[in-house]
Amino acid sequence: MEIYTGRTVFLLSGNVFIAHGSFYVERIGFPNKYPEKRQRRYAFSDKASLILREMLKDPKRQWGIRELAEKIGLDPGYVSRMAKSLSESGYAARAGGKLKIRSPKEILDDWVRAYDLKRNEHHRFFILASDVKSILRRLQEIDIPQKCKYALSVQAGAGLVAPHAVYKEVHLYISDQQSIDFFRNALDLKEADQGANLVLMWPYYKHSVFYDSHEVEGLSVVSDIQLYLDLYGYPVRGREQAEHLYDKRLKRLFSGNEDND
Repeated sequence: MEIYTGRTVFLLSGNVFIAHGSFYVERIGFPNKYPEKRQRRYAFSDKASLILREMLKDPKRQWGIRELAEKIGLDPGYVSRMAKSLSESGYAARAGGKLKIRSPKEILDDWVRAYDLKRNEHHRFFILASDVKSILRRLQEIDIPQKCKYALSVQAGAGLVAPHAVYKEVHLYISDQQSIDFFRNALDLKEADQGANLVLMWPYYKHSVFYDSHEVEGLSVVSDIQLYLDLYGYPVRGREQAEHLYDKRLKRLFSGNEDND
């Protein structure tokens, strides 16, 4: 169906409803000849990303569905459906009932386009400290209870595993309001819209952000995958640091798996 407005011709397909003043057009019951092609981003959703996070740790490994589901704590039926989606997306290959990751770097490239650090809930504070190293020392000195789940990320996390860029803010994922209250009291934090040097982040990846976190110099740091995602979209030398992290740690892990069948 064509509509000519005097200057522009619109090509319409499928069900159409147009109303403007006394002008009215309704056309129903026809299939859309130009359906929108949607990118398969749900593979990067919170719960689904657990599959990629585990498989990317060992790209050469072949996984059984139940084996993988048990490892990451998800329902086998859900993992089976996601395995089908990953295969259709080209992110994984299935053979003999086993699932194997394909093209890890391509997955990361697609993932960072789907990811947005700003979707985390940010609580910005000022802590009396001369520099970021002093902030990290303060964190090492306090007795953080096990129930307060936390993990460093962005430049502070990268500074512990693959230092490269200079930074002025420490970013810390926390799991709940109780953790915010603990750090606020233990470190005597002051809320600060301007001049903040410690940022507590409440994650939108609630199921997966802490997955595979590890301890470095007595502090918990998110996985290299999560670190790469957070850095890539961070405005202050974040992409530069992400690429350094990839070269120093992830590239070696993925080596020889870029063209897997």
